[in-house]
Amino acid sequence: MKSDASKPSTALDSNNLDEIQRDIIQSVTALSASETVSRFGSANAEYIKGFTGVDNETGQRFAKGLADIAKHKVNDDPLYAKQNIKQQAGYSAEVATTSRDNAEAIISGSKVRTSRSDDLAQYGRNHNVVDRVQILDGQIIEGTQSQMKFVGNRDQLLEDIASENGKFSRYRGVKLELPSEQFDGAEAHCRAKALALREQATQVDAAGKPDVAAKLRRDADNYDQLADNVKDSGLTTEDAIFYREHPELATAMDITRTSHRAGVEGAKYGAMVGASISALQNVFAVAQGKQDVAEAALALATDTAKAGALGYGTAFVGAALKGGMQQSGSVTLRNLANTNAPAMAVNVCLSLGSSIKRYVTGDISEAQLLAEVGEKGSGMLASSMMAAVGQVAIPIPFVGAAVGGMIGYTLSSLFYQAALDAARGAELSRAQLERTRAIQGAARDRIATEQAALDAFTRREIPQLQQETQQLFSKINATGSVSADEVAAAINAYATLLGKNLQFHTQDEFDSFMDSDSPLVL
Repeated sequence: MKSDASKPSTALDSNNLDEIQRDIIQSVTALSASETVSRFGSANAEYIKGFTGVDNETGQRFAKGLADIAKHKVNDDPLYAKQNIKQQAGYSAEVATTSRDNAEAIISGSKVRTSRSDDLAQYGRNHNVVDRVQILDGQIIEGTQSQMKFVGNRDQLLEDIASENGKFSRYRGVKLELPSEQFDGAEAHCRAKALALREQATQVDAAGKPDVAAKLRRDADNYDQLADNVKDSGLTTEDAIFYREHPELATAMDITRTSHRAGVEGAKYGAMVGASISALQNVFAVAQGKQDVAEAALALATDTAKAGALGYGTAFVGAALKGGMQQSGSVTLRNLANTNAPAMAVNVCLSLGSSIKRYVTGDISEAQLLAEVGEKGSGMLASSMMAAVGQVAIPIPFVGAAVGGMIGYTLSSLFYQAALDAARGAELSRAQLERTRAIQGAARDRIATEQAALDAFTRREIPQLQQETQQLFSKINATGSVSADEVAAAINAYATLLGKNLQFHTQDEFDSFMDSDSPLVL
């Protein structure tokens, strides 16, 4: 049986006090991960931008997104299809590594951003040397221009760049990004080639061919320069092909990996906050004699583990959610992404879930459920707002947000409860007023009925009473011609009209009474 809806369900009830206290601790734990959610969530937004080819925050459209590249036609000839896929995979690799680089920059707090040359006006589309550059404050950082090459024969590629008349000699002087499996040993190969060319130049020079020797030494210098410029793109050839053929899944995997990293970091902060709060609570309980040291230690370990798990879930889900909201086509969702809403997502589900469970099991009524949802909703909103204020006031990662969140949730619960109690009081006052009005209306109707009855009685009886009174007075005034019995009869008739029966009706009855011992009846 559900509880009476008329009975107030307030935070002052013991069960609700425990639940509100638990919600406050959960909110603090969740908000301790808000900074982590913000960083890793913005990092996840980079993967979404890379997939769609659009930055919904700025409105910028990129030359290509992973989804666009995946739609490119593949040569129908099996002999060329594989090569065609590898070529397109190189474009996918450019987009994917750019998203990864920018995500890592956001996570580390760096202001440096990476851009494809195709997306910069000064390079235009399909620049023949530069594929990617790094930018700081809107300016290209000198020496960060790079060319990405995903080819089958790495050594031939290096030779085509280092050779004085090589077909890729134009790539000299820029960074060369190679697939991860080709990067291993690339620098050593370039150094070895440079050494071998110089030895050969010495021999050729001794043979009297200084021009040939000079060319060999220039090629050796080119190899040394190339050794300094080779870089790991961070992707294998297989990774690049996977991005080309399965862009949705590859993007989802990037978001999952980044969210997991956020979860690990959130678990650390959550455990720290949970352990701190639990330590204070259990030390106080031990001091009061409510539990012993062993019980306190067990409770501390349990609370820390739960807080760590909550911190992980908050950061993981929050980072993934923020990434999607930040790149949403909806302005409202993009604005929400800049609040603590993503960080509070898990806590909202946990907190409201407990209220819904109590409603389903019949512990609370529909009205009480709505009241609790309202209280928790306002508490979490205020907690998020105060967390932002707290972070500004205490600019220490997660500490300011945690303190502000605790204050916000507690104050909001108090304010909401006061407002709810006032509303209930007003509702009771309105009900009492309606009841009073109903009684007043009934009384007015009753008075009107009685008044009507009195008016009818007056109209009917007063004329007769006046007539009888006049007859009585005329009998009394006419004493000279009227006998005592007639006067007595008139008085008795008048008394009967008034509802009274007199003891004597004639003079003889009065004389007999005077001679007897009978009592006088008034």
